[in-house]
Amino acid sequence: MNRIMRWSLLSLFVLLGPTGVRVASAQTVSALSCSSTDVQTALNSVNADGTTVLLPGCSSTWTSAVTYNQAFSTTIQGQSTTSGTCAPGGTCTPTDNTTIALNSTGHGLLNITTRAGKSFRLTGITFTMPSSAAASYGQINVSGGSTAVRIDHCHFDDQVNGDHTLQLDAWNGVVDHNVFDSSNQANLFFIQPTNMGSDGTGNAIWAQPDSFGTSNFIYAENNLFQNGTFVFDDNYGGRIAFRFNIVGTNSRIQTHGAGSAPPRRSGRTVELYGNTFTFATNPSSSNFFAFLVDLEGGTGIEWGNTITGFGTFIREDTVRTNNATYSQQAPPNGFGYCSSSPIAGILGPSPWDGNELGQFGYPCLDNVGRGQGDLLAVAGNSVFPLTNTTTGTTTWPHQVLSPHYAFDNVFNTIQNITPHYWGNFDSVTVENRDYYLQLPNVNESATFNGTAGIGQGPLASKPSTCTPFVGWWATDQGSWNTSGNGIGNGVLYVCTAPNSWTPYYTPYSYPHPLISGTQTSEAPAAPSDLAATVN
Repeated sequence: MNRIMRWSLLSLFVLLGPTGVRVASAQTVSALSCSSTDVQTALNSVNADGTTVLLPGCSSTWTSAVTYNQAFSTTIQGQSTTSGTCAPGGTCTPTDNTTIALNSTGHGLLNITTRAGKSFRLTGITFTMPSSAAASYGQINVSGGSTAVRIDHCHFDDQVNGDHTLQLDAWNGVVDHNVFDSSNQANLFFIQPTNMGSDGTGNAIWAQPDSFGTSNFIYAENNLFQNGTFVFDDNYGGRIAFRFNIVGTNSRIQTHGAGSAPPRRSGRTVELYGNTFTFATNPSSSNFFAFLVDLEGGTGIEWGNTITGFGTFIREDTVRTNNATYSQQAPPNGFGYCSSSPIAGILGPSPWDGNELGQFGYPCLDNVGRGQGDLLAVAGNSVFPLTNTTTGTTTWPHQVLSPHYAFDNVFNTIQNITPHYWGNFDSVTVENRDYYLQLPNVNESATFNGTAGIGQGPLASKPSTCTPFVGWWATDQGSWNTSGNGIGNGVLYVCTAPNSWTPYYTPYSYPHPLISGTQTSEAPAAPSDLAATVN
């Protein structure tokens, strides 16, 4: 074979690819349309790291699922755009050039399983869930072990009552510069950012440190959420960092606790900062105005937010203290109730709880303000009974005290409604033990003196004396925010021993390294499967 023919065949192979799918360049696979069949065909042809599956400007309705079990670092890219900063004080406007309507009576029409050591990106696509579709736990499911996932510049328009637009499981990365829109006020915009662990319950994550300020979270930053009910719902040991988003009408946040669906564990950690939450001009017309954040378990840090139109900023609700929301099965077939007395005919207290004297069962399993504990596990593929692997029995997992810290928030109250910066739905959690609040706040006039609550200002202004667990937000420390968005920086110091201040929390780099391009791990590699021999 002569030299000219060899190069001609190589050029044809690069143009068409090994499967005959049209390849625009060595690392771009162009889907012929945005139908489910053509998108699936394009994904099936990916055979090298760094491949972009390019969707044209088009519109299609899917009734059958597209599935991609990732083997290579891959980008799926459409032609839709979002313009603006998508950050507080800015705007975010979608342009719908590539539109896929997910119209199914089943579960999930786009299912991505990411792979550890590989990057994945979903960008530039408008997804609509028409009202004719059935409610589904994840019309779009992204799961797997990658720590370099990015979902950006998409428009999610969900019209289905009770639907979960996105279900996100087990990976780490960032969801940014998207518009989440709906005319259905019962819609769940953003469901279950989780790191469930190998048993699918969250047990493994609850045996790990809090990891505040690290990459071990799903980050949602610079998005617009509007016209929904729940912005996100965090459970199964999920870690979510929700920052610098615009959250509009009729939207709020929820974390599910242990006992909401045993053996599911509570959400693990929440970071909530730099966002604007504006409920509605006439919030009393809807019962969802009552509180912004519904905490059922785990720990978190909530700071630098502007909240308008809500009666309560944060509400704690330990659902296992009664049967008003969920009924509990007694151990060993369930967690039982966190109570010092029997409830609904089930004996208390439960061995899964700390049951300190006179404390209503406290600390409850995965209590608000609790962190790392002993690993719980099940035998084989069963659900119950669980075992504390440290003790070998059904025993409280000795979860450490890890309080919530809420500070530097602007809470614009509602006329004729008594505001609550933090509200307890039960008698389990206690201020200045399980949670610490900025002083003063809308309910407390005391100024910070180091004995309770949280103060803020330059590091040199913190009191020289302090009581363990109180906090100080040092506004002149840190260099994690390079965006120039006017928020500045800051580091949270916590009193770890009498009169001893220690740096406790520094937020993760902003913008996220997957946006700014500074993250080097799991970056798409150059193609390694192209070669030519010239004789």
